[in-house]
Amino acid sequence: MVGTVGNPSFSQSSVCEDSKDILVFTVRNVRFGIPAVLLDHVIRMVAITPVDDPPRGIVGIINYHGDVLPVFSFRRYLSLDEKSPAIQDFLIIVKEERHMAIIAETISGVYHIEDEVISPEQLCAGMKGITGIYRCDDGLLIISHPKDLLGIEDQEKISAIREYLDL
Repeated sequence: MVGTVGNPSFSQSSVCEDSKDILVFTVRNVRFGIPAVLLDHVIRMVAITPVDDPPRGIVGIINYHGDVLPVFSFRRYLSLDEKSPAIQDFLIIVKEERHMAIIAETISGVYHIEDEVISPEQLCAGMKGITGIYRCDDGLLIISHPKDLLGIEDQEKISAIREYLDL
């Protein structure tokens, strides 16, 4: 990986449109990455409102500039030990058809992936939510695409929550 480790307060304007640019962050000392072109903003943790019967990986919702966003947790999604979000954690606001927020414990920065990424099918067929795995000199980077984290049923639940809140 090559790149610069920057201030965690950055936005899409500082990111290249190259699909090999990855925003790297950690959760439970595991490195994850999402395509940097999906980055809207990285913000400090805010209060998360819990919801009843949320989709897998969703811990609640936040109000982000008047838009209600689902908040995704890799800890919950991967059945890792639960930890309440801390004030020093971050929320990665990603833009898709609908925005969402992803909890990150640290932000490493945006890196350019030079080498080949291992596809999840090469490791284990049927892995959901993981786009690829990149071998670094000091470990692995799990690459994910937010659209793969929530299924159609999950999106329907989120839409129902938004409708209930009259958004």
